[in-house]
Amino acid sequence: MGKDFKSLVTRCIYVGKMNDNTKKLKIATEELKDLGNNVMKRVKICEEQQQMKRLDKVQAWLRQADTVIKEAEEYFLMSSSSSSSHGLISSSHKMEKKICKKLKEVQEIKSRGMFEVVAEGGGGLVVKDNNDEQTIGLEAVSGLVWRCLTMENTGIIGLYGVEGVGKTTVLTQVNNRLLQQKGNGFDFVLWVFVSKNLNLEKIQDTIREKIGFLDRTWMSKTEEEKAGKIFDILSKRRFALFLDDVWEKVDLVKAGVPPPDAQNRSKVVFTTCSEEVCKEMSAQTKIKVEKLAWERAWDLFIKNVGEDIVKSHPDIAKVAQEVAAKCDGLPLALVTIGRAMASKKTPQEWRDALYILSNSPPNFSVLKLLDRN
Repeated sequence: MGKDFKSLVTRCIYVGKMNDNTKKLKIATEELKDLGNNVMKRVKICEEQQQMKRLDKVQAWLRQADTVIKEAEEYFLMSSSSSSSHGLISSSHKMEKKICKKLKEVQEIKSRGMFEVVAEGGGGLVVKDNNDEQTIGLEAVSGLVWRCLTMENTGIIGLYGVEGVGKTTVLTQVNNRLLQQKGNGFDFVLWVFVSKNLNLEKIQDTIREKIGFLDRTWMSKTEEEKAGKIFDILSKRRFALFLDDVWEKVDLVKAGVPPPDAQNRSKVVFTTCSEEVCKEMSAQTKIKVEKLAWERAWDLFIKNVGEDIVKSHPDIAKVAQEVAAKCDGLPLALVTIGRAMASKKTPQEWRDALYILSNSPPNFSVLKLLDRN
């Protein structure tokens, strides 16, 4: 009886340990499930919204997590059966050891699942350009910017010129071409609209989203902490950063962007109205986007108005040239005004439009007036 009692006590100890570790395993498994779901959610956001590719190590971890979760759930059934039966001490001991081993495995996989970045190879979206015809006369500039992306001694490229001359169109062309080219050599292609009121944290937030850094604590971090996180990620990757509509110097270091150089082969390309900003941004290459010559300007205008409209009446043909001249070789004005005039089919309507253009300040607010007439 003493021997049986001792065996019973020993088995109770093993069963107690097994039940305790089973509870721990269940908790750890649920935590791993939650972590796996969170990682998968981040992966889908990067893939579906940013056209990025999940990292191989993340995909491998997700497979491992799924496998160990299924194995752990099988152990729950086995431990339940073992604890409720009157099996041998050795079987209870073996089961307890298996559960303990599986617990360590779950904890180990869980510890490797805290990814700062889950995807790469993109981070950018094709930027919509509603004015395809604006590219007339800008092909050479786009080609020059494209060549700069392959030059080792050019890390920062500045595009400058007056408003409406086509800087954003060029930047859009290069960004989209890069994204559509497989094996372009860049881990991240990032587009950030800066605008007149410079907001460094807004720039950081945009970059963070595009590189797939989805830390829940991000919004509570300081500007310096955000810069550190961005730098940690971008310093290990080759990136092309496109900054549109820059009005003053953007401090790349403060934003967390590693300065492009021959070693990292990264690139920063920006647009601005001011050549001075190009100097302040330390652009190695400054490219002035010029207005269109008359022949190209006229071709662009006709494409948007419609040749049949212009040729429909001698007076319209004459006034049309004067209207096109008022656009001053600016692609944005030529396209927008041209489209507005496509619905004007009488000489008087064209004369009214010319009057509005001749008596309005030299900015694009006049376009709204043309649309209403």
